[in-house]
Amino acid sequence: MVETYINKCLDSLILDDERLMDLLEVIIVNDGTPDRSAEMSREYVKRYPGTFRQIDKDNGGHGSVWNMGLKEAYGKYTRFLDSDDWLENLDKLVENLENCDADLVMTHTICHCPGDELWKQEVKDMEFGHMYNADTFDWLGNHSHNNIIFHHSCTYKTEMFRQYLPLFLEKQPYDDVILGAAPIIGAKSLVAFDIVLYHYLMDREGQSISPEVQRRNMRASILVHKQVIEFVEAHPVPAESSKLVYFQKKLPKMYNSVYKAFEQIPYNERKTIHKEWDSWVKQRNPKLRTMWITLYRCLPYRAFDWVKKRIIS
Repeated sequence: MVETYINKCLDSLILDDERLMDLLEVIIVNDGTPDRSAEMSREYVKRYPGTFRQIDKDNGGHGSVWNMGLKEAYGKYTRFLDSDDWLENLDKLVENLENCDADLVMTHTICHCPGDELWKQEVKDMEFGHMYNADTFDWLGNHSHNNIIFHHSCTYKTEMFRQYLPLFLEKQPYDDVILGAAPIIGAKSLVAFDIVLYHYLMDREGQSISPEVQRRNMRASILVHKQVIEFVEAHPVPAESSKLVYFQKKLPKMYNSVYKAFEQIPYNERKTIHKEWDSWVKQRNPKLRTMWITLYRCLPYRAFDWVKKRIIS
């Protein structure tokens, strides 16, 4: 239930420095929640009317909340915060953003894993405070591109995303997968700050990352992968940009990931959906060949499973 976490989440957005607090805009989107969280969050609007505002809407899912927030935001920068997560050092981020003009801003994230284990998702191999040109940046390097697809580590210039609205699929799980592509395509510059900002609560009961939920949501997973592939193809990057090399490597892996994900579903359940996906791939990219595509087309379904278990794994 959201009401279990909402106070901790919103408390983390209150700054002691009034000047910095005045620079913040906190948009709370109530997506038709059935619990008391909307009532609880309205108290923050009453206490801090110059910073907090709340939008109440019918349930449309996670993606519709983020689309609404982007549409309503007037601040220079936007970052997404789920109701069961929280921030620290927000004052340090705001201070750094005052004199920043980068399209994409990277910071560190703390992941709270089951059993109270903590894992730090760090921004690595970047000079903190240095402005990088997005068209010459080494997106395939062994550093920040892993953080960029991890949206908890990112703050985005608001206008960069407005051109793509509605950016997120609505009423679909995994809608945030698009953030592995849109910021890279849209950004002209990026910077990293040595700040631990986001606390991500992992593996909460019912989260869409759990194996059982992923299995139930396989069709949704296919939809969001299609969205990313179509988005990248609809917004081609310049041939001289380093982004092109990144997506030439990235897209085949995205196709592969769907073929690989079918192993979570029993044969009788997946036969139709697997065939639909392969047909879409053939129409979209008939010349594409990868190991997983070749195996599936030569040895579909049960034989494909047999090969995976004995050769690939």
